[in-house]
Amino acid sequence: MSEETMTPENSSSKLEKYKYNVELAKWLISSVVLVVMTTIIDWGFRDRAAGLQEIQQYDKYATELIILNDNPKNKRMLAQYFSYVIPSEKLREGWKQYYKEVNDEYTAILRQDSIAKSELEKLKADSLKLSGAEKQKVIKLQQQVDNNQRMLRQPLIISNSTVTPTVYIQFSAEEQRANAKNIEDKIASMGFNAPGVELVSTVKLTTNEIRYFRDADISSANTLKSLLKEQHIDVVIKFMPGLSNKTKEGTLELWLK
Repeated sequence: MSEETMTPENSSSKLEKYKYNVELAKWLISSVVLVVMTTIIDWGFRDRAAGLQEIQQYDKYATELIILNDNPKNKRMLAQYFSYVIPSEKLREGWKQYYKEVNDEYTAILRQDSIAKSELEKLKADSLKLSGAEKQKVIKLQQQVDNNQRMLRQPLIISNSTVTPTVYIQFSAEEQRANAKNIEDKIASMGFNAPGVELVSTVKLTTNEIRYFRDADISSANTLKSLLKEQHIDVVIKFMPGLSNKTKEGTLELWLK
């Protein structure tokens, strides 16, 4: 068996082949890394795009129905819905955490409602022996139960209305007129229609009230409440469906104590 003689030509050929193999390996590794990185980046962009699309889908009503909504039942339903249907895992986790918070709030309302009903039943069972203070407590407990039940029965409404809310402002004493006018100006600057103020001396209130008359106007009432709170004006919201046939869509009343 004869050994191949190593010549300069053979050595050069092997070196070139080695260089070629090295370059080929480098190209393959670079191609694989490029594909992997492109896939990761593409996935990241698609996940981000999906998140942005999701935000665009519910941004048009999330503020009204979640941030400005006082009803924990409806916030709980929305949080539960989004925690399951949103494609983005990161956003789903956020909604799951939010659901836990509003579920605690909702559970607390149910507990308070149960306690109020129990106290009310005990007092009513012995109504003939009630003192004046106990009779007042019955009235307050009944109002609390009625408000809780209204809230729990209230449907979740996504308003598509383009009607600009109109706020009518009532005040109970002449010395309040300047303050009422100041509030009117602020409301108007916030985008509401505010056609004027009215003195109603026959009505005396212990709290400021926002009154609304249709289910669809709850979002506007909540928005107004939030805006007034920024002006350090606390109000309670009251639903008065019995007057819906006498008012137009988007009508709100602000009653100042």
